[in-house]
Amino acid sequence: MLLFLISPYFFFGMLIASLLTAGIIGILAVSADKIVRGPPKSLTGLKTSMAVTAIVTFLGSISLIYLVGVYFLGYGFSWLYFTVGLVAIFMILQWLLSPYMIKAVYRASEPKPEESWVSEMVTKMAKDAGLKSIPKAVIAEVPAPNAFAFGSPIAGNYVAITRGLLQLFPKEEIEAVVGHELGHLKHRDVATLLAISLLPSAIYFIGRMLLAWGWLAGDSRERGGGAMFYVLIGAILFVAGFLFQFLVTHFSRLREYFADYHSAKLTGNPRMLQRALARLTLIYESNPNVSNQINKSAAMLFIVNYFVSMSGGMAYENIDYWFPYSKKPYIPKDINIDEAVEKIMNRKESAFLELFSTHPSTPKRLRFLENLRNKVPY
Repeated sequence: MLLFLISPYFFFGMLIASLLTAGIIGILAVSADKIVRGPPKSLTGLKTSMAVTAIVTFLGSISLIYLVGVYFLGYGFSWLYFTVGLVAIFMILQWLLSPYMIKAVYRASEPKPEESWVSEMVTKMAKDAGLKSIPKAVIAEVPAPNAFAFGSPIAGNYVAITRGLLQLFPKEEIEAVVGHELGHLKHRDVATLLAISLLPSAIYFIGRMLLAWGWLAGDSRERGGGAMFYVLIGAILFVAGFLFQFLVTHFSRLREYFADYHSAKLTGNPRMLQRALARLTLIYESNPNVSNQINKSAAMLFIVNYFVSMSGGMAYENIDYWFPYSKKPYIPKDINIDEAVEKIMNRKESAFLELFSTHPSTPKRLRFLENLRNKVPY
């Protein structure tokens, strides 16, 4: 009520945006099984899906921004294009500087002398993969088993292996995980995802700015009609930005399959990555609190994004997330890992939750790798 009294336009704009978003989520909940497909059946199909998703995202975003710009240019709102540029600068700066922040948060450092085999493994596999720039191997002091690749033109490229993965997994499975991360670097996934998410992010922020205009306009009668118009457009853009994020996360999931393919091709044994994914799943399921060890800011970097939140596919986070190295996960004993692969592969998981995730569900990734094992033409 207080918000309505202070700024009725902003109140109505947020109400409209909330109702539209709630309606969209309701529709997605009902039709998620039809929207979310199974794993790609061929490399050609995977590449086609990536290309179509990228084109639809780009053309849809640029068309919407152009349409809004045409309307607003008559009112002198050329700052729309300035906003797109500003978002681009912010995202590029974040990309360039993120390696330094990631290394600090995860206490990532070069392997100790007795762990030199890790650096040797990453270097050899990177050369075998044909990477022009050999990434540095670092150990992230995190008990939760996982791995991620990161880098930028000014900081260089890195493959990070958590202490948990190093201590708990067989060497062959670690190699398979490293092959996946090298795939991200070879395919330039960080830069690619940055590019494809630029315009949707700009649409979202433009929507927020126009909603803020309703707040600034207050209950001024002189600007009332114009303010309400901007607020309505802002609400539409806000929701459109939300919708475009589903395309971005879908594209991200496709890139994960592509990295899985790279690992299978590089190691020559898809079964090793299947075992690693199954082992990760079992450990995470046996340790519900292990999600506290994963920093939300770098969730998209992890090979397994196991805990899905409703805020856009990030890993689950609570107040303990600033201490990602505080808990040691419990390890299930007496595991027949190949039996675990078969059981997990045949699970049916929530298609609705996958819509919000940057990673495919583990069962789908296992089935994708199973196709490779069975020598389905790729």
